[in-house]
Amino acid sequence: EKLIQIRKLMAENGVNAYLVPHNDSHMSEYIAERDERIKFISGFSGSAGLCLITQGATIKDSSENSEGSDIAYMWTDGRYWLQAGKELEEGWEIRKTRVADEKSWYEWSKENLKEGDAIGYDPYLLPQGSVEARGKYLKEAGITLKAIDENLVDQVWSSTQPERAGAPVTIHEEKYTGRTVAQNIKEIMDKVEENKSEAIVIPTLDQIAWLTNLRGQDISYNPLFFSYAVIYDKSGTHTIRLYIDEEKVKNITGYLDENNIEIAPYDQVFTDLSTGEFKDLKFVVDANDCNNKLYTSLNPDNVKNIPDLVGEIKFIKNQTQIAGYRSSQIRDAAALAKFFSWLENEITVKESTLTEYEGAIELEKCRAEQDLYMGLSFDTILSSGANGAIIHYKPEQDTAAVLDPKEVILCDSGGHYLDGTTDTTRTFHFTEPTDFQREMYTRVLKGNLDFERVKIPNKKLHNIKDIDAFARAPLWQVGRDYAHGTGHGVGHFLNVHEGPYMKKWRAGMTYTDEPGYYHEGEFGIRIENLLILQEDPNVEGFLAWENVTKFPYCRNLIDTKLLSPMDLEYINKYHLECRELLTPLLQDNELALKFIERETEPISH
Repeated sequence: EKLIQIRKLMAENGVNAYLVPHNDSHMSEYIAERDERIKFISGFSGSAGLCLITQGATIKDSSENSEGSDIAYMWTDGRYWLQAGKELEEGWEIRKTRVADEKSWYEWSKENLKEGDAIGYDPYLLPQGSVEARGKYLKEAGITLKAIDENLVDQVWSSTQPERAGAPVTIHEEKYTGRTVAQNIKEIMDKVEENKSEAIVIPTLDQIAWLTNLRGQDISYNPLFFSYAVIYDKSGTHTIRLYIDEEKVKNITGYLDENNIEIAPYDQVFTDLSTGEFKDLKFVVDANDCNNKLYTSLNPDNVKNIPDLVGEIKFIKNQTQIAGYRSSQIRDAAALAKFFSWLENEITVKESTLTEYEGAIELEKCRAEQDLYMGLSFDTILSSGANGAIIHYKPEQDTAAVLDPKEVILCDSGGHYLDGTTDTTRTFHFTEPTDFQREMYTRVLKGNLDFERVKIPNKKLHNIKDIDAFARAPLWQVGRDYAHGTGHGVGHFLNVHEGPYMKKWRAGMTYTDEPGYYHEGEFGIRIENLLILQEDPNVEGFLAWENVTKFPYCRNLIDTKLLSPMDLEYINKYHLECRELLTPLLQDNELALKFIERETEPISH
């Protein structure tokens, strides 16, 4: 019914295909319920995807459809293939990204749509960079991209579409951020002026929160608030104009005045840039983060596209933030110790029937006991057995499996604290794992350790592409791999996914180290630590990772025959550190204390 309705709207708007990206107007990865258009139209609830729907198009070649019939495809990456296969509604088919010989949506469109066809899109939801690149590519086949301001999915969704959140914005104190708003403005505007420009428009929500030292509640698990920001010179003072619902900031007007932040209505940014007082200013903008509608509001003669100008400042964490990551990770590990010890006791000693959903609720309670806790940083992934092979599995109350002590149990979870954000994955087996499970766990662990121990030359341009193989090599040796990235940046009481860092890695950047192995229908394994890149104190001119996650690996799943003496020494040293740091925090919980003592006992051949 929903596809029928949207195809009718497509015909009314004169388009043969329609794009539905997993975006909001700020190119956010995690989006508010109101922006979950892919979930509404297709049933798929993952955090990465793009849909293409056709109507009345003469499809030249489609292996799944008879020639000339309409399609509804949803592209997503390897984290979500199994999940999408379960969730997609009737009429939808999955397309895989990042796989050899699998075509992207624009490659498929170029090959299968005909000359003269038009693909509709919402200009608020596609970044300018994509519109330019894909538009040029499709034009070679006579296919055009057509902007439609009124989103077609929203028109089908209609009155049942959720409202925008309206929670107040709060101040994130300098004792946690280590930087003032004035410092942020100056560093950004120095770069703007280096590029012979006068102002910058910032559409990205985590960058605006970082810039203003403010946090919000508009998107679940992300302390953000819907807004745009422009920094410009106002009578000789660099000033932020924050476009936001004024109700959200009415309680912090003094703070705004002190930091040269003026308020304007959210939608006014478009007229201010196109016909208002900013129309003649020379602007810097990142076309990959700026939606097509906002970008085309600027005078094209006065725009300079500078990728990641703000991001590259924000990515480098200062010493206050790094200290916050260290301390928040230790408290978070104490919560994990209480949870895993409780879980083991419940399902092995008490033989309780406990679901993945109920376990996730208990883990959140353990985190909520910790100082400076502000909420989860993402939906807890707690999976038993075959569900662990669904990389971004989320247990639901009505469908969650029972946590089975005879199965591999994977837990990927994290929390927001005022002094940092955490993201940790541990995989456990509380009874007798198979030899194959032990082998795969140990190979994943070896990849995790090998990635962490890499030293990176500081004078050259290096990023994830240069060292990713270290995490995968132990699996590659036996013909195995994993269908997701090895890691991602982590914000400081901001988005749990920060980046990507596409240019040079530098001291102060965070990155997760999370190789895995997924055996469809049986189990999943992943081990994840948060790393911070630091100047190596022992090797001049090189950078080294500091692992700030302080929670032990599963001794029961380690096959020591696969580990070198250096590996054993490294793990034992890490486990001793975990024990020393966590023991003082667990004095009130004998179960957790014994769990940590057992899991940190030395291992040997």
